[in-house]
Amino acid sequence: MGSDKAEDPDAADDEAPKHQVTLPGYWIAKTPVTVAQFRAFVEAEGHEADEDALKGPDDHPVRYVTWDDALAYCRWQSKRSGLPVTLPSEAEWEKAARGTDGRLYPWGNVKPDTRRCNFGDHEQGTTPVGRYSPQGDSPYGCVDMAGNVLEWTRSLWGKDWSKPDFRYPYVPKDGRENLDSRGVRVVRGGSFSSSERNARCAARYRSDPSGRFNYDGFRLVLSPHL
Repeated sequence: MGSDKAEDPDAADDEAPKHQVTLPGYWIAKTPVTVAQFRAFVEAEGHEADEDALKGPDDHPVRYVTWDDALAYCRWQSKRSGLPVTLPSEAEWEKAARGTDGRLYPWGNVKPDTRRCNFGDHEQGTTPVGRYSPQGDSPYGCVDMAGNVLEWTRSLWGKDWSKPDFRYPYVPKDGRENLDSRGVRVVRGGSFSSSERNARCAARYRSDPSGRFNYDGFRLVLSPHL
């Protein structure tokens, strides 16, 4: 997990040091949650969502969702399935994106191009989930883990935007996975407007949990150990 500037000149300070993390088993969704899936939730639960979240094509990733919206969707899916559905920690997200060999991007170390992911405003917006499969897939077959939309995690960045209170090495029990906190949350994966640097698997960003932005989406995880 993380980056070593000697190996990756694009690495940021908040990605260091590169270190090993051992995770319990979990399942993660192959795709981000789509507009159609989120609309079904809003209609079933009467959830109050940003109208822009429901306007995109059905097979595109939903966006304009807050962290609270994403958690509410997880709770709905948990209720429907009887399974422990939630958002991935940033460690779970990063492992699903890059596997265990320290690669820079989901597909390896080759820089992004328009065959592998939606980045750099080449498409001027989102694309259908899975458009770049299989050439852009992660080692576990997950799609769109670089570009398209940034994805909420359940992990805290810190109290505010200025600096990460929760630094590396990643320690899951140090408070960074506290779902009751209103602190700034980590988002991962880059978006349709991200640069090559920001599409790397180890790149970390942050977003206010109540913010609705045109690049924030999410995917689900089943974490039986929680």
